[in-house]
Amino acid sequence: MHNTALGRGAAMGVYTELTLREMQDFTRQFNFGELKSFTGADTGVENTTYFVSFNQTETVLQIFEEQGFDEIPFFIELNLRLSDDGIPVALPIANREGTRLFAIKNKPAALFSRVVGSTIAPITPDACHQIGEALGKMHSATQKYINLKRENHRWNKWWEGNVKRVIDIVPPKYRDMLSDQISRSHAFASDAARLPQGIIHGDLFCDNALFYNGSLAGIIDFYNACNGSLLFDLAIAINDWCSDQSSRLDPLKTEALMRGYNRNRPLTDQEIHHWPPAVETAALRFWMLRLVALARKREGGPQAPPHVKDPNDFLEILISRRRDPQCELISR
Repeated sequence: MHNTALGRGAAMGVYTELTLREMQDFTRQFNFGELKSFTGADTGVENTTYFVSFNQTETVLQIFEEQGFDEIPFFIELNLRLSDDGIPVALPIANREGTRLFAIKNKPAALFSRVVGSTIAPITPDACHQIGEALGKMHSATQKYINLKRENHRWNKWWEGNVKRVIDIVPPKYRDMLSDQISRSHAFASDAARLPQGIIHGDLFCDNALFYNGSLAGIIDFYNACNGSLLFDLAIAINDWCSDQSSRLDPLKTEALMRGYNRNRPLTDQEIHHWPPAVETAALRFWMLRLVALARKREGGPQAPPHVKDPNDFLEILISRRRDPQCELISR
């Protein structure tokens, strides 16, 4: 038995530490044979993640640090439906009684099948094409999930409500730009309600897609999934997958992603028209998300993130999109 999750310093994806006995007590309700090992993940800043190995299979245990017990059934049901519709995702695993939602140290938890693969680097146009195709297929499917609902908890009220919390972290010369962008994105939030809707991933960055032998093996980490504008979700993905070192969109990668996406869900003319505010707003969201994480770390406390990604990455992307959203790459 090997357990590297002995303390928060051992794995930045671990907030809730489990002993060997606690993990044995939890895993004996599944029909996978003997528990072989469990290891705290090195990724993730919101939830606790363990890789859990049995004699018969490999799994991932998620302990939810921010969401309540009432929220997790949405994620479980979403992954089940996506799998049924042919989108490669991690399946939530039921115990012998058919239960998929569990309590660990008074926190909600779920066990998932482990997707065999790893993140891909460097990002190639072929990888972008595959992720675009999968995202288009996902969006086409989730438009039909009309009885599955979750509010976007990081939409315009969240950005606007966190400005005072982060303003002193923002470089002074960009504070006016932040104020202006909040206004522009508020207007987009109103317009977005009239664009095609569905359940969005909300965080489809390169580190949330796993590849095996060059092929997409699975999309993971749906914990920002919610109902929302499909165009906004596409903009989130393109900002991360297709930005070059100068923060502009790489034409080959962007066009490859769009070719894949359009195979399953072509953009409407109205969506193409709204590309500039959508891609700006996607950049604003993650600039603000990282600024808030930096503020939380500065404030301290048990829920302070041990690792914060650089907010300036998305500041540079936002500056670039405001200057030129490169609409021609989306509308071809």
